[in-house]
Amino acid sequence: MRGLFVLTVTAWISTVTSQTFDPGCSFFNGQCVYNVKLGHSGQCDSVSSRATTDTSTTGSGSGSTTGFQSCSCKDIDALNNDIATLNTNMNTLQSNFNKLAQSLNTTQQQLSGKEAQNSLLMMEKQNLTADLTQHQLLLTKSQVELANMVSSMTIETDRLRTELLSTSDKLTTCQTQLNLLDSQKTNTPVLYGGYVTHYCGFEDLHNCNYTMDTCTSSTVECWHRGTGRQDVYSGPVEDHTYGSPNGHYMYIDPTLKPYYKSSSSSHVPQRKARITTPQLPAANEYCVRFWYTMIGVDIGTLKVYAQVGGGDGYPVYTKTGQEDRYWHMAQVSLDSEYTSQPFKLVFEGTTSSYYTYSHSSHQSNQDTRGFISFDDVYIYNTSCSAIPDCPAGSRKLVQGNMTSCYSFHIEPRSWYEAVDACKSEAPNGHLVSINSKLEQQFLVDVMQTNAAYTTAGQHGWYTSGNDERTEGGFKWTDTGYPYSLNYTNWHAGQPNNVGDAQDCLLLQYPSSDYEWGDISCADKHPFICEIQM
Repeated sequence: MRGLFVLTVTAWISTVTSQTFDPGCSFFNGQCVYNVKLGHSGQCDSVSSRATTDTSTTGSGSGSTTGFQSCSCKDIDALNNDIATLNTNMNTLQSNFNKLAQSLNTTQQQLSGKEAQNSLLMMEKQNLTADLTQHQLLLTKSQVELANMVSSMTIETDRLRTELLSTSDKLTTCQTQLNLLDSQKTNTPVLYGGYVTHYCGFEDLHNCNYTMDTCTSSTVECWHRGTGRQDVYSGPVEDHTYGSPNGHYMYIDPTLKPYYKSSSSSHVPQRKARITTPQLPAANEYCVRFWYTMIGVDIGTLKVYAQVGGGDGYPVYTKTGQEDRYWHMAQVSLDSEYTSQPFKLVFEGTTSSYYTYSHSSHQSNQDTRGFISFDDVYIYNTSCSAIPDCPAGSRKLVQGNMTSCYSFHIEPRSWYEAVDACKSEAPNGHLVSINSKLEQQFLVDVMQTNAAYTTAGQHGWYTSGNDERTEGGFKWTDTGYPYSLNYTNWHAGQPNNVGDAQDCLLLQYPSSDYEWGDISCADKHPFICEIQM
């Protein structure tokens, strides 16, 4: 704009200077008046009204009208001021224009920088998108590899478990050849910590190769292999080994072979039932422990004999009179007087119960009942004081005034096999019974901090819980007298008795701190033995 203005003014000045210019000055009303001939009329509007015909000799000396318009000096000054103002405004406009151009240039530079930065961000976004895609592919690949690894680990665990079972079977074969197999199955002793244990729970049909006298006369009773409750008035509720209807024990029941006493006879013969162990090798000392019940009116006598060199033997234990329905442990210590040479043990029960018969009413009346039973016999070729309270490697927990030892067995067995294994450890040993949150957490801590236990217990650990008597009525079976669960930790939806064949309580869910579930007793799982001291 400034360039246009300058061009216009320059053109105007050029036009003026191209005209005839006869400078001159005269006075009009006391003012100096320039006489300027510009070649145009109306240049000085302020003095046009005062234009006159100058007849004096000015410039050319002629007397004709000059045709000039006169302007005052103020007009020239005003014009100069306007030009100066225009120049100032032009300078200001030029300065503003320069600033605007500079600002525009700066903005363009910033915009170019932003565009470059945006291009970098777009490239970075593309790179990040590519990286994310790559990571997603790697994650998918890793998930597939993890799934394959878990599958492989499961297969390998099953293979190792199968191999472990195979190895266990081979070990059992070797133990059998060395006469160290569990006596419950073959009646051969088991070696524990330098001494040999002969254990019998009467769960096999051969009764651990114990021999019984034959019931051939009215004065001879028989030991019977029974299960569950044999009599509503006397006898145990369950066996001591399993504590369930599938467990067995030895008993005499005079009602099975009653003796009838005539009304005229006052004599009732005492009748005996005897069962004898296989021959035991000589040793310096022996310790004998077994469980018994004696309940019934006018109960008879339970005796144990050490039979050395034949005959009836020497009585080393005697118990007379009834107690209650609970199982009680008896202990016998034998010194070298009995054990310096091979010997046998004889368990004898006696009864004098009888029936009377009324000819008038044709009815039989039993005057007395005497139900004697025993189960879980332990024979050690050492002194009773030499037998430790807890097995080596077991974990101990103290709850109030009660102390328990726990041993963890990782070899899978059925519930019944697990019971046998726990019973063979000690007379007061049994599958674990959990009666408090403290006890549950103690077991969980042991299993979670031992890698072998964690691996073995992926599918759970057996306890002594069982509901074979009444579906859903789970009870602990460790005492042989089943009792209700006073503490429970069932998993959601458990117990559910799937297939109507789940009667055994399992610490089943490792991911939920081994919450409980029910399982078929025939399934094989690791198990925990408990010994209450």
